[in-house]
Amino acid sequence: MIELDRAGADLRLIASLVNVVRFSLFVAPSVSTAADLNGGVMAVSGFGSESDSTMRLALARLGLTPGDVVMKEVNGNAARIAALKSGAMKGAMLGEPSATAARKAGLRVMVDLAAERIPWVYSALVVRRSDLTARRDLIKRFLQATIEGAYLGHANPTYAKDVLARVAKITDPALLAMSYDEFDRETPPMLEPTRQEAENVLAQFPGGSSRVEDYVDTSLIEEFKREDFFAATVRKFGVR
Repeated sequence: MIELDRAGADLRLIASLVNVVRFSLFVAPSVSTAADLNGGVMAVSGFGSESDSTMRLALARLGLTPGDVVMKEVNGNAARIAALKSGAMKGAMLGEPSATAARKAGLRVMVDLAAERIPWVYSALVVRRSDLTARRDLIKRFLQATIEGAYLGHANPTYAKDVLARVAKITDPALLAMSYDEFDRETPPMLEPTRQEAENVLAQFPGGSSRVEDYVDTSLIEEFKREDFFAATVRKFGVR
């Protein structure tokens, strides 16, 4: 979204669905030190994706920059794990449940960003800026439904796990429990993005505006606060 806005797309982030980094850098068996990554191919799901932005952060932890490696798009976590095992890729960013599968495959974590609990806009709702005026009522109702869905998931774990298993096609009970626990732990109250989360992401993309207001619009969430929507939602579902 940052790169699209800088190219003139004029999008706005209106809600944060996960507010911490959930990825860690896994490396090929041949990698022992940061120097082993220099010049190597690093797998990301897509340029500008969360795996891309967190890869930049992980490289910085190792004293490297994106220019020190070759970034390559590799679709699918299973494909990235296979590429690491074969040595075709030197590193890849993986989150749960793929991180557990990678560990079972004998792959090693080199930078455990997930353990650091870094404030981050990991996933979010994004709309066209013009629609915040032209279609505001529709977007507001959609955001209300998303927030209520999150609160329902917190309030009714059994129902939430049934939905998660069906939609994400998770059959392993342990992975299902882990996936639900991550949602329950990492979904922010009211889906409200914070300035710190946005600034941490923007820091990985120099070369354009770093003003949070050029990318984030919390006016609908502020409306909900004034209308007592959040307090009513807490009362309705019995959870905070």
